[in-house]
Amino acid sequence: MKVLNKFLIVERIADKSENKSGLIMTMEDKRELRYNKAVVVSVGSLVSGISETDEIYFDKAAGHDVLINEKRLTVIQEKDVVCVL
Repeated sequence: MKVLNKFLIVERIADKSENKSGLIMTMEDKRELRYNKAVVVSVGSLVSGISETDEIYFDKAAGHDVLINEKRLTVIQEKDVVCVL
């Protein structure tokens, strides 16, 4: 699969429901978080600073979900990435 320009294809990672101190987050708490965590599957030719297999945080309102090879993936733009871990 080849991604074009400044687009990325990512696979979302489900956030843990428990934080480091042992507090359990409710679904409502999770919905209030602004960013989603994901693993980069494919990177467009004009994207810089992000590589395949990088873990990132991106704006949860960004992107569109697609079904590729029976896998639910998300297409986002480079500008929607806020952090590379």
